[in-house]
This record gives sequence, structure tokens and C-alpha cells, in this order.
Amino acid sequence: MTWTERYLAAVLRSIPPSKRDDVERELRSSIEDGIEERLGAGEDRTAAERAVLEGLGDPAQLAWGYTGRPTYLLSPELFPLWRRYLWRVLLVAVPISAIVIGGLEIAGSGVASGAIGAAISGAIGVAIQTTFWMTAFFVFLDWAGPARQARTEILAAAGHWTLERLPKVSAGRISVGETATEIVAVLITMGILVFASTLSTTSPYGTHIPFLADGFRTVWLPVLLLLVAIRGIDYVRAYTAGRWTTWLTVYHSLVHLAFAVLLVTLALSGWIVNPVFGTQMGIPALADGNGPVMQILALGTVLATGYEIVRIILRARRADDRAPQLGTSAQSI
Repeated sequence: MTWTERYLAAVLRSIPPSKRDDVERELRSSIEDGIEERLGAGEDRTAAERAVLEGLGDPAQLAWGYTGRPTYLLSPELFPLWRRYLWRVLLVAVPISAIVIGGLEIAGSGVASGAIGAAISGAIGVAIQTTFWMTAFFVFLDWAGPARQARTEILAAAGHWTLERLPKVSAGRISVGETATEIVAVLITMGILVFASTLSTTSPYGTHIPFLADGFRTVWLPVLLLLVAIRGIDYVRAYTAGRWTTWLTVYHSLVHLAFAVLLVTLALSGWIVNPVFGTQMGIPALADGNGPVMQILALGTVLATGYEIVRIILRARRADDRAPQLGTSAQSI
């Protein structure tokens, strides 16, 4: 893909779909005219293309010029920096704070249900505080007279925009291999649930003692299997669509949340494992919702669900950012 195609893709990702065709035609024409003018002056085509595109500057700022979207408190020069660094800080600070706060709560109280709530509320608090203070800092740089020198230095440190800062362009549709991997993971999850339903032991009197509680096996296990199967269907639908659409991402996230809420509730209520099985095996706390096994199961479910939802949202975001099909240019990278 050429530098021009990548630049157009970066601009068009911030343009409403209804305006993309017009903006692409106008911007492509402007770029080609600029390149031709430099070629006429004797420049090499590669150098001419680079000079024209870098002269246009950051594609995000150029896109705002086409859309007329306001930047509110921050100027177009600082807004891209604010967005870039805020996103990076949140990606690091929020998960770490959730893990640390949850771990400290477990260490202090020994109750996983309280740790989950503390981790979620703590992560939300960190996200809010980080967003507020970073925004306040950039607003101060933008508007305060004494900070103008620092603002200039920060922009200078960010450096002149170059083509190397262009974002990577997605390779295309979701592959068969990716979908197959997800389906295999779904089948393994269902297999584990089914296998657990077959486990049992025998009492000294020859009585059959199943591993799972009767209510869980007859009512909740089929529901969990259904939710996992729906997740598998979602992966197939995403492959058919070629990407994770916004609607499919929301639906898939809700299915994951339903699975997690149900499993965590059952685990912390002590409704998954047959208490008689735990007693027979010499582990009476095995079925206890306040015991370490069920608490670890609940915490692991929350973390795994959060990871999966974030992963799918990020994939959907990258798919939404992908520009419409562009034309091809002569010079390839």
C-alpha cells in the first residue's frame, strides 16, 4: 500500500461515512496535484509524495478541518497528543489498579465478592481521576499564559509529523484461522462443563455422589452451555460479516456478561458443587461459596470476561477505524 493510500485511510477513519467519498476525491486530487507540481520541478516521485503528505500534517487534524468537529477545551494542536497519551495511560493504569486493589481486598478480608466490587470501583475511580487530571493539565497548557512556553516545548518534543507516524492499516477480513481458534476455545469450554457433569464418587455405602449439585446440573448447566454456544455463533457471525460490527460487539459483550454474572453468582452462593461430594473427598470447603475454590473461580471468571470483552471491543474499534476501499496508486511502499 502506498503512503498516499495509508494517509487517506488515516484521514477517512475520522470522517462520517456519508462524507467519505467526497472527501477522498477532493483530498486525493489535491495530493496528486501537489505531487505532479513537484515532479514538474524535477523532484523524485517518492520524495515529492513524502513532502506533500507531510506538508498536510497530522491526518487527524486534517480530518477535523473537513468535518468541522469542535475540539472544545483543547486546540487542534494539543488534542491529538491528549487523546494519544490518555489512551495509553488508561490501558496501563486501569487494569493494574483493578488487580492491585482486588488483591489487597482479598488479602485483607479474604472475601472474593468484596474484592471484585472493590476492583471494579477502584478501576473506575482511577479512570475518572486520570482523565480529569490529564485533561486539566492539557487545558492549562492550552489556555494559561505562563504555560505557553511549556506548551511550545511539548509540541516541539512531539516532533514534526512524519509519514512514519501513520497508523497501520488492517489487513482485511477476519481469517478462517482466527475463527477456527475461537470456535475450538468455545468447544473446549463446553467440553469442560460437560465433563464436570460426569464426575462423581461413591460413598462407603455404595451411593452415587455426583460432583455437581443437582440444581446446577439440571437447571443452570444447560443455561451456561447455551450462553457458551451463543458465543461460538457470534464468532461465526463476525467471520461472515468480515469484522466485529458495533451491534455484534455489544451483543457479544452482553452474552459474556450474562455468563459471568450467572457463574459468579452461582459460585459465591455455593450452588455449583455438591456439598456431599466435597465432604466425601475430605474437602468440605470445596462447595462453600465463601471458600477459596469458589472465590478463585469467581475472580478468574471476572478477569477472563473483562479481558475478552476488552479484546473484542478493541478489534471492533480497529474495524470501525478501517477506511472504505480506496483506489490504488502507482507507487508502492
